[in-house]
Formats: sequence, C-alpha cells, structure tokens
Amino acid sequence: MDLEEAKGQEITKLQSALQEMQAQLDEAQAAIIHEREAAKIAIEQAPPVIKEVPVVDDTKLELLTNKNEELEVNLKLYSPIYLQRLLPH
Repeated sequence: MDLEEAKGQEITKLQSALQEMQAQLDEAQAAIIHEREAAKIAIEQAPPVIKEVPVVDDTKLELLTNKNEELEVNLKLYSPIYLQRLLPH
C-alpha cells in the first residue's frame, strides 16, 4: 500500500467518524427539543401551586389583653373596698 492509498483510507475513516459524530449530535439536539416540549406541556398541564399563608389577626388578642389589664386594675382598686364591706367593723 502506498502513501496516497493510506491517506485516502485515513480520510475515509475520519469522514465516517465525523458523520457518526454529526448523527449523534443531531440525535442529542432532537432529544433536547423533545424534552423541552415535554417539559412545556407538563408545566402547562400542572395545577398551580397555591401556598396558604396564615393570616394573623391580632385584634382579638389585643382586645382580650386590654380587657384583662382593665380587670386587673379594677381588681386592685375595688377588692380592698369589697373586703372592707365583708369584714365586720
């Protein structure tokens, strides 16, 4: 086998390898497109995620706290008077 024939065979092998790589690349690109379309469909069909956030309403807590403080003040003010009425003079 001479040098020209060896070069020709080498070029043929390299072209074959290049065509195989191109086919693999085309296949990979097709797979990516397919996966992208499948993901898009899945996203469109997926139900929306609704995250419930508890609503904090401190109004009742504040009202009860204020009422409690009012009762404590009344207890301090009126309990001595009430006790005096109960005790014999």
